[in-house]
Amino acid sequence: MYRLGIDIGGTFTDLVLVNAITGDQLLGKVLTTPENPSLGALDGVKRLLEDAGIEAGDLRHVIHGTTLVINALIEQKGARTGLLTTRGFRDILEMRRGKRFDIDDLFIEVPSPLVPRSRVGEIAERMDHSGRAIEPLDDVHARAAVDAMVAQGVEAIAVSFLHAYRNGAHEERVREMIREVAPDVAVSLSSEVSPDVREYERTSTTVANAYTQPIMRRYLDRMAEELARTGYNHDLYLMLSDAGLTTVDTATAFPIRLMESGPAGGAVTARYYSELLGRPNLVAFDMGGTTAKIMFIADGEIITADELETARRYRFKRGSGIPIRIPVVEMLEIGSGGGGIAALNEMGLLKVGPHSAGAQPGPACYGRGGELPTVTDANLLLGYLNPDYFLGGRMKLDAASAQASMEPLCAASGLSPERVAWGIHEIVTEDMAQAAQLHLLERGVDPRKFALLAFGGAGPLHACGLARKLGISEVIIPYAAGVASAFGFLAAPLSITLMQGHPTALKGADTAAINALLARLEEKGRRFLKDAGVADGEIRLRRFASLRYRGQSSELKITLSNAALDEATMDDLTTAFSDEFERVYGRANRRVGVEALNWQVQVSGPKPQLATAQAVARATNPSVGERMAYFAAAGGRLPTSAIPRSILKPGIELRGPLLIEEDESTTVIPPDTTLTVDEYFNLIIKLDPKQH
Repeated sequence: MYRLGIDIGGTFTDLVLVNAITGDQLLGKVLTTPENPSLGALDGVKRLLEDAGIEAGDLRHVIHGTTLVINALIEQKGARTGLLTTRGFRDILEMRRGKRFDIDDLFIEVPSPLVPRSRVGEIAERMDHSGRAIEPLDDVHARAAVDAMVAQGVEAIAVSFLHAYRNGAHEERVREMIREVAPDVAVSLSSEVSPDVREYERTSTTVANAYTQPIMRRYLDRMAEELARTGYNHDLYLMLSDAGLTTVDTATAFPIRLMESGPAGGAVTARYYSELLGRPNLVAFDMGGTTAKIMFIADGEIITADELETARRYRFKRGSGIPIRIPVVEMLEIGSGGGGIAALNEMGLLKVGPHSAGAQPGPACYGRGGELPTVTDANLLLGYLNPDYFLGGRMKLDAASAQASMEPLCAASGLSPERVAWGIHEIVTEDMAQAAQLHLLERGVDPRKFALLAFGGAGPLHACGLARKLGISEVIIPYAAGVASAFGFLAAPLSITLMQGHPTALKGADTAAINALLARLEEKGRRFLKDAGVADGEIRLRRFASLRYRGQSSELKITLSNAALDEATMDDLTTAFSDEFERVYGRANRRVGVEALNWQVQVSGPKPQLATAQAVARATNPSVGERMAYFAAAGGRLPTSAIPRSILKPGIELRGPLLIEEDESTTVIPPDTTLTVDEYFNLIIKLDPKQH
């Protein structure tokens, strides 16, 4: 009857317990325990079960998302890893793409490779671009390279050979050798992790997968064991970066696919509300304690991509990080979260982020040892947060410590704490707006035609300010916005996306070979879902091709029909690509040939059916209050009603300024805006277009 979603973020761990029959929700939010994330999560689970009055044995599903993978990559705290490559390609990680991402900066920096050159081995073998072995694998040479790698005490080995995306036989043989001499060493093959054309990206992704395999295996073993001790006796499921669910076995084999598992839950929530409210186009804004991100729902579907970057040395500069080729919800990190630290830059101007106070020590107002000013400290001083009602009163905020954290900035700038706090709030919102506008422009999206769905612990605090800067006139705050990503876990289907590199020109393509390739991917995906208990009749297929004009270096993903490809459908695909190219870039050259690089099949089970009901209120502050909150457009502080969200009923209409409080987040509604509550208890905020 009960399903539980657990989202472990950088600052908070969010939990949502749903009664699958009635739709009733019970919510939880606890501080993340960075030294062992499972500790905080399991403590939150126990509290939530106690509040619900049920046992762990009453849970049918537990679905989990984690930042473990991305944190290990950013902090470079993964396993000791080695890399085996084709002879002559030892420097693939150092060479990267062979070009500078900023030609004007003579001192650009890039992340250090996850595997140093001393732990990269070369093996005599060679495939050509069609997958034909032009140099057979030298078993003696390969065995010596494997022995040398194991002798260095590695916990994991990545194997990435030239053109292995077309034929992985040599990689598979080397894996057998590794298992013969070191069965406990984790092995990742590029032909399985990311069978992609691009050599550097494929190798980078495979190395990152190997780098995180041992820590993910230990973590999931521990989490499953601890859940079993509580009495939970079903499978644990994990959220994938492309908004599907997977099993522990797949997550352990391919942990890199969980890089953005938490934010992907937010995308599922956005899709859920897109369907529920009949709004096919949404900009989803997720601002938590550590970062802020945007995602898109277009025509009712989550927009996905095939690559992301992590560990960027320059936050908003593409090419300055480690490329990862996996199916992923297209999202953009657009700013800092509530823990974003404010400081002065080299010119003495105020900036926010990219560093975060995280959960330890957290913002100064948490009273846990933090002394640096953060976005949360600023929001508290501006009157937006109730110091006695943070996390529903379970955590008190210290306004004096927040003000003390601002004093160095006040002394340097000559401004009052209030003006510095407003500067922090405005700068982080402006930074997010600028980054979002650029990303929307790159996608050919006019934000004025979209509504903004805001969630996360800090999202509702900044939603109206962000919407106004983007020219968006409607903001939607879903019920339980502070734990929306965890709710999304419960609305996601079991799914897997499989990709195969197969470069070919569309005109004159061997459609029989492509149909056979797609059929193999489909069968593999169907087998995965059937093994997880999904009936064959409930399986849904979507197929895609990554296309580009001949000679281009980037491509667009175009949806294919599920019918067999032939010459006519290839012509249709060529037209569809040029149409999309023109929509995104404003023009298309239809005289140039179109070629495919990769082919994809997404195989999904049915979406869970969730009854719609208001979350079970646990509010400890059910009465309306008032405090002075700062609004720059009004010239200062205004008396502002602070209303518990639990008392707002469908049909009510109010005018700003207002502060709508719930245990997990607070919504700031400025003057000159209108608030209504719809039949599903969502806050619908209309901004005055004259104020844009």
